[in-house]
Amino acid sequence: MSLADLKRRYRWQCRRGASEVEVVLYGYLDDHFEQDSEANRALFPKLLECADVDMLEWFTARSEPQDPELRAYVRHILGLVSASS
Repeated sequence: MSLADLKRRYRWQCRRGASEVEVVLYGYLDDHFEQDSEANRALFPKLLECADVDMLEWFTARSEPQDPELRAYVRHILGLVSASS
């Protein structure tokens, strides 16, 4: 599947109840997804499976994921999105 197809698929999955979560997810998808490493792009669907409440906590630095791989990925995404705003 092409990157454009993946982005279209993920775009719908980025729709969330919390706008703070959407800002981070769309910011990464729109501005960084295509340029990121294949390993990092492969983690995006895993992140999208997480609950909105958890992502809100992670994206507002109130907590971090228990999974070390996901924790590093969330830090990576937040670094990219905050650097481009």
